[in-house]
Amino acid sequence: MKSSTPHPRSIWILTACWLLPLLGLALSPFPSVHSADVTMADAAHQEFARRLALFSINVYGKLSAQKPGENIVFSPFSIQTCAAMARLGAEKETATQLDQGLGLASSDPEQIAQSFHQVLAAYQDSQILRIANKIFVMDGYQLRQEFDQLLSKQFLSAAQSVDFSKNVQAAATINNWVEQRTNHLIKDLVPASVLNSASRLVLVNAIHFKGAWQHQFSKHLTRPDTFHLDGERTVRVSMMSLKQSLRYADLPALDATALELPYKDSDLSMLIVLPKTKTGLPALEEKLRLTTLSQITQALYETKVALKLPRFKAEFQVELSDVFQKLGMSRMFSDQAEFGKMLQSPEPLKVSAIIHKAFIEVNEEGTEAAAATVWRVMGVAAFNRKRFIANHPFAFYVKNHFDLPIFAGRYLG
Repeated sequence: MKSSTPHPRSIWILTACWLLPLLGLALSPFPSVHSADVTMADAAHQEFARRLALFSINVYGKLSAQKPGENIVFSPFSIQTCAAMARLGAEKETATQLDQGLGLASSDPEQIAQSFHQVLAAYQDSQILRIANKIFVMDGYQLRQEFDQLLSKQFLSAAQSVDFSKNVQAAATINNWVEQRTNHLIKDLVPASVLNSASRLVLVNAIHFKGAWQHQFSKHLTRPDTFHLDGERTVRVSMMSLKQSLRYADLPALDATALELPYKDSDLSMLIVLPKTKTGLPALEEKLRLTTLSQITQALYETKVALKLPRFKAEFQVELSDVFQKLGMSRMFSDQAEFGKMLQSPEPLKVSAIIHKAFIEVNEEGTEAAAATVWRVMGVAAFNRKRFIANHPFAFYVKNHFDLPIFAGRYLG
């Protein structure tokens, strides 16, 4: 008589992030590297950023197709970090699919963990960008020592026991943890209905970003203005204005222009890629699939810019299982998933869902007025200043100086 295979228990992967360029926190600069191997460290950062940017492009393409007509904001770093935590507990074909689908530089768990650690550690003391990882484990189950050590040491992730059979209490525990680490902006990330006695692990990454513009928008210059949703429909938005020396690029190959808005006391900046036509975003999105962030940033140069940018906010939640499967990572959702390196008990595990939720708000506020006055040029003809008028749909990124995309998205109005 054929023996039956135990039904795999569930792993949940939850990512949450909040992005808000606002005044209000004591800001700390990006930590400097005091190593003799600065060049080697920079090369490793750049390669990690390049691979994450490619993953970001892939995810953006799937989300754009999955959510037509919606504003999108997501954190490729948050998603990849959480999935990489799961990868450390994977074996065989499941591990291979994750390595390829996530675009990891190595298949060695130690090296994978180290590559994420270099980013997590760099921002560990930052008051601008806070990244937190957590693993919730079913009561009565123990993580394997190697898995636990990699998560705690390299992903700075502590394990916490939870009784998932008490699903309401368990969901509240997880959601409270996420809410606290996203300044109460990401709430109710995981519904109680998805947790039960079969749940074994919940992996969570939370990112909270709160940065001040290096060049503040003056509120008294913000005016109601027209935003073109498409070739015919328009809406009224609060349009912010700024005249400043900024990094700008004309991108003929993309039929777009790009502008970088730096954040104060940080290596982070917002990069906006604006189609040259009101209806050009879909074509731009197609071209961005074959364009790396570094190709855009290398074209940037400092020039005087007259900028108009809408004040906006957007919230976005998505279940990413379909996206992961379309990117070639399907085995981890099946009964054939191989996550034998996670728990001490030899129990089959599979991923039940990957939930990602993000929030963004962009407004005028930055730092003290004395340090962020509007820059004006006396005696310079207007035609010498580039105009960047974001009055129709555009794509945006929040990235560091290695072009590592922390956030990405699009604003449709």
